[in-house]
Amino acid sequence: MKNPHSTALFFVCLLSMQVVQAQPILNTAPLTLEGDIASRLVAGVDRFLLRELSDSIVRREQHWQRDFTSPLAYVKSVEPNRRRMAHIIGLRDKRIEFDSLTLVSTTAESALVGQTDRISIRAVSWPAFGDVTATGLLLEPRSRAIFANVVALPDCNQLPEHIAGLAEGLPPKLQFARRLAESGCRVVVPLLINRTEKMSKLSNREYLYRSAFELGRHMVGYEVQQSLAVVDFFKRRWADTPVGIVGWGEGGLVALYSAAADTRIDATCVSGYFDSRQKIWQEPLDRNIFGLLEQFGDAELASLIVPRALIIDAAKGPEATIPGGRGAPARVVSPAIESVRAEVDRARKLT
Repeated sequence: MKNPHSTALFFVCLLSMQVVQAQPILNTAPLTLEGDIASRLVAGVDRFLLRELSDSIVRREQHWQRDFTSPLAYVKSVEPNRRRMAHIIGLRDKRIEFDSLTLVSTTAESALVGQTDRISIRAVSWPAFGDVTATGLLLEPRSRAIFANVVALPDCNQLPEHIAGLAEGLPPKLQFARRLAESGCRVVVPLLINRTEKMSKLSNREYLYRSAFELGRHMVGYEVQQSLAVVDFFKRRWADTPVGIVGWGEGGLVALYSAAADTRIDATCVSGYFDSRQKIWQEPLDRNIFGLLEQFGDAELASLIVPRALIIDAAKGPEATIPGGRGAPARVVSPAIESVRAEVDRARKLT
């Protein structure tokens, strides 16, 4: 026979639970959404992120304490921002010192891959960091004094041979590595990782980006490292010779970040890349840098380069549509001239 007291206690507890359940939590209301709740959630997240992107420009200034009293004071005042930028692109591994580039040759092929009466072109490699070895081309004038050392960076879907004039597909006027060498510059052209599909519509760049992200590194940082390793070499061998860096497309991205990271680069040219990054979510995933827009758009990166020389070439850039699959869908588009001008104007106002 059931205990009447325990039965009564059970009903009291049940009524108490019903009362508690009927009371909404403070500052909340019952969920009354109808239709596809998941889609509404995604749309809400989308609105939030777009709003954060829009507001990021105004909020960046709280991270900067620029001192305009002198060029030296300015460079010193933005040094904390330079270190932050280097940190978020994964520029953390110690580069390897070397005194000369290694000629790449075999018993069947010479390292000398091209020559005219004005320049010679050799296949070379050099240690970058860890066990990573970079490869590319060395272009040197043959009949005149060298007045500058330059790192020239093609787009990631070009070969160094294209801008050196060794491969078909690029008009002579756009072979800027060859033209620089013919003008009296020693030029090194690094090979960048391309966006060719690796597997299931996942590009080589995105494949490496994903693994680098897990290690606190980045594709941008890797390619900046191999470029700055050349700058190290230039400064070690020819300390008094000016150093420049120039790039187009993805090469322009690497040139911009390299010059922002290293004050030893005297002159920089960014072609077919400089733009507002407020639509970075439409760009290839390998350009995604965690925390970037908190402090840095392209204008802020430019402000890390001044008072050194910076040329923004509002040229047509590479264009591509990446459909996605295993990888993220994206677009690579030429920067609109109005957008480039606006970002340059913003950089001028910052500096």
